[in-house]
Amino acid sequence: MGFHLQENNVEEMPWYEKNLDQDLEEQIKSRNMTGGKFLDIGTGPGTQAIELAKRGFECTGSDIAKNAIIKAQQLSGEVSFITDDILESSFSDNSFDYILDRGCFHTFKSELRKRYLEQINRILKDDGVLFLKTMSVEETRFPASEAPYKFSEKEISNTFGKLFEVLEVKSTAYYGKIDPLPKALFAVIKQKN
Repeated sequence: MGFHLQENNVEEMPWYEKNLDQDLEEQIKSRNMTGGKFLDIGTGPGTQAIELAKRGFECTGSDIAKNAIIKAQQLSGEVSFITDDILESSFSDNSFDYILDRGCFHTFKSELRKRYLEQINRILKDDGVLFLKTMSVEETRFPASEAPYKFSEKEISNTFGKLFEVLEVKSTAYYGKIDPLPKALFAVIKQKN
């Protein structure tokens, strides 16, 4: 959304959410998820990764912004915070049971999305799950021609359906500082065997 950690107080950024994302919280409860390796891509201030670690997950937070990682490392010794570009990820194959993307995918232009899918597919374990929150086409306050790009349920299914099994896509919101909350989609996407 055009904000940079080195220029702004992170708690004032529009996407900042101290608590675990409500949609992810619901999934953890409904799936009885109690452990496993979790990657939070685009971790920013690390709040989501820290909350996941508190719930018993072995958690890694990654971000392309080194400054974000340095700040996040100061907040928790329970999470491994690593500078990484998801399009050229240094993570090993089959590294994670779960991945959270709460705003990374919708920043990529269409020509980069295939690379994103390949990397997610590579680093997720068999039967691993991607929890994806992305901007919805229902959100009209931001220009359609620039990031964050907006998606429909059908576009999520079409984009991810070739490599993954899309288990669920629901309309929701980005919990944070913007009022009213931006309209979003939350998708649960499973690695195919």
